[in-house]
Amino acid sequence: MEYVVAASLERIVQACREALGDIPDVEFRVGSVPETGAGCDVAILSFPLAHERYGGVPRMGVAQVLVNTRGDGAPGIILATPPTPVPVSATGVGDAEIEEYVIRALDSCLGELENHFPEFEGISKILVHLEAAGLDRKDLGAPLRGVRSFLSKGRS
Repeated sequence: MEYVVAASLERIVQACREALGDIPDVEFRVGSVPETGAGCDVAILSFPLAHERYGGVPRMGVAQVLVNTRGDGAPGIILATPPTPVPVSATGVGDAEIEEYVIRALDSCLGELENHFPEFEGISKILVHLEAAGLDRKDLGAPLRGVRSFLSKGRS
């Protein structure tokens, strides 16, 4: 399995390169989801954005597989992050909680993908767009540690 880690700003992508550049099968891109999703089979998006654009009803704590039939340039399969009762951007949420949320959200999305496509048949590249997935923050340290931990697990 390959991953594309993307963001809309070069400085954010540069921080991603610095934090994640040594992990195999990870590519970095700058731009919007349609701009960075070329060649990707799947995109991970935050649940509000995913459900607003691609339908479905969010279920607390559950990632969901949605199908992109809009022809908007985003990948054909959308993984909506699981809604969580604790807002990630809330004041007072520490780095450890942010890091754990990122790991849990990404792992949950991949688990749901495995449920729908047990052998990942036809799926080779997953887009993780930081802003669209709701994983960006002013201080990227904790989110990128979470992404690193997830990607380093060696899932394939």
